[in-house]
Amino acid sequence: MKALIFFLLCFSSYSYDVTVDVSQKGDLKIFNAKAVGIFDASVEKVTQGIINFDDKCNNQKRSKRKYMKWENNCPFHNENLVEAVKVQKYNSERVKNRYPHSVFLLWRNINNNGKYSHYDIVTKEKNNDELKIVHQMLNGSEVKEIVTSPERTVSAFKFLKGTYIIKPLAEKKTKVVYIYESKTDHWFLKRDFIEDKVKRNIVKGTTQALATIQESLNKGI
Repeated sequence: MKALIFFLLCFSSYSYDVTVDVSQKGDLKIFNAKAVGIFDASVEKVTQGIINFDDKCNNQKRSKRKYMKWENNCPFHNENLVEAVKVQKYNSERVKNRYPHSVFLLWRNINNNGKYSHYDIVTKEKNNDELKIVHQMLNGSEVKEIVTSPERTVSAFKFLKGTYIIKPLAEKKTKVVYIYESKTDHWFLKRDFIEDKVKRNIVKGTTQALATIQESLNKGI
C-alpha cells in the first residue's frame, strides 16, 4: 500500500488534513482518502451543509444540463459536476427494505474528460452522539430494480462511496471526518503514470466536500 499525505489550503482560507491511500487487489485499483475539519457551528447547521447535494455543481457547465434549468445557479461549486438531481420516481418500498436509513436518491451528471452519470443512495444514521451521512453509487442492476425509467449510467469506477462522520465537540463546535472510497478496473486509471493525477483530484474533491460545509455556514443556507 502506498500513502500520500497532503495539507491543503482550500479557497485560500480553509485548511484541512487529507490522507490518500492507493492499493491493488486483483484487477481493481483502490483509492481511499480521509479529510478532517472542525466547524464553529452546531451539528444541525453542519448537517444542512452536507445534505444539500443538489445545491452543488459547476455553473460554467450549465449548457450540459439535462434537468436543471439553465438559469438556476448552484450556490456551491463542484468542479466536475454538471448537475445533481433528486430522483422523484423510484420504488421507495424496495429502497427502504434494502437501505433502511435512506433519505433520497440522487442522479449525478458528470463531465470530467468525458460524459459520465450515476445514481447515489443517500443515507443518514445516528448512533449515540455520532451522525453518519453516506452517499454511495448504486450498481446497474440496483438502478434497474429501483428507479422508474432510469437514465443510462456510465462510470469509470466499479464502486464509489463517501461517508461523513459528524460528531459534536461542544454546543457550537462540530468535527467532520469525510471518508472517500473508490475502486476501478478502468485500464487508464489503473496505469501508474496517472496515479498522482488521480490522487490530486481526490484531494481536491475531498477538501471541496468540507469547504462547501463552511461556505454553507457562511451564507446561512
